[in-house]
Formats: sequence, structure tokens, C-alpha cells
Amino acid sequence: MDSRTKPADQEADADPSLPEAMAGELTRVAEAYRRLPHSKFALRLEPYGDRAQAGYWLATQVTLLAQGMESWDSPRPPAWRELPVLGVFALGDQIAVVGNDLLSAYLALKDPRETLVWTPGEGRVPADKAMAAVLDSTTALRKAL
Repeated sequence: MDSRTKPADQEADADPSLPEAMAGELTRVAEAYRRLPHSKFALRLEPYGDRAQAGYWLATQVTLLAQGMESWDSPRPPAWRELPVLGVFALGDQIAVVGNDLLSAYLALKDPRETLVWTPGEGRVPADKAMAAVLDSTTALRKAL
């Protein structure tokens, strides 16, 4: 193995870790919301407004990406379904459930690097790039909590 083959090997190894990293981050964020005291939900968290709005925003992003991945082979974007607001004490469970939906949709794709998935307002993007963007958002929110 020479230096020209190492980056390709590392890139191939990165794909399986993307869903693992996403699963870990979603678990940590969901647990943080499950443990969050009632008095902390209304604390400001920019740019979302407060911690409750930030959790709902994340759950919505995860939901929309899952819908886009499930409809990847459709010639038209999906009819985007709105995530219901169940209240602040359900946010942890809601993030966990929609996170499982996203991971299932991602793992069902044959080649996430090449499969174009629907995103609201963006058209289509490669599934792994969309997943990486949501992973970044999830990580940023976890650190902000």
C-alpha cells in the first residue's frame, strides 16, 4: 500500500462510520433532552430561540432528511410532512424516533455517496453529504446544550 491508496481506503472506511456517528450524536442529544429540567427548556439558545425550539428544529431537520431519503427514487420531491409538536418533555423521545427513521432510510440506500436524495428547497444532494450536514448540526446542538 502506498500513499496514493491510503486516502481512498480511509474514505471508504468513513462511510460506515457516518451512520454510527449520527446514531451516537442523536442518542446523546435525545438523552440530554430527556434529562433536561423543565426550567432549562426556556433558556435562550441562539439562533433557535430557546432550547425547546432548538430540539424541535433538529427533530424537524432529521424528519425531512429521512423523508427525502425514503423518496430518493421519486421523480418529484415528497409531500413534506410536518412533525407534530408534542411538547418539551417528548422532545428526547421524538428525536430518538425520527433519528431511527433517518438511520434506517440511510442504511437502505445502496450507495449513499452516489444516491441523490430530496431536500426541502435544495433539490437533490448526495445522501452522505446531506447526512454529514445534519450530523454537524446535531453535534453543534449537543455542544450548545
